[in-house]
Amino acid sequence: MSDVLPIIEGSLGAGPPDWASWLLRCPLSIIHREQATIRAILQRHGFSAGVDYLDALLAYSNATRLPDGGFPPTVVMPVHMAAGAMREAARAAEGAE
Repeated sequence: MSDVLPIIEGSLGAGPPDWASWLLRCPLSIIHREQATIRAILQRHGFSAGVDYLDALLAYSNATRLPDGGFPPTVVMPVHMAAGAMREAARAAEGAE
C-alpha cells in the first residue's frame, strides 16, 4: 500500500504533459502539504521544469503581500515564467516520445 495521496498517485504513471497539467491544476493546499513527495516524483522522472515551477509557486504562495493585499511582481513573474517553461518542456518531451 502506498503512502502517496491518490491525487498525487494518479499522476505517477503519466508523462511530462500530464505532470505539467496536474501541477497547474493542483490545489495549493496539496502542493504545500505534499511538496516533498511531489518534488521527489518530479526529480525521479527528470522533470526539472516541473521542479522549477514548484519552487516558484511555493515562493509566491509564501511571499509577504503588499499593503494592498497584492503580491509583489518579483514573485508573480517567476511563476508565470516557470509555468511557460514547464509547458514548453512538456511539449518538447511529448514530441521526443
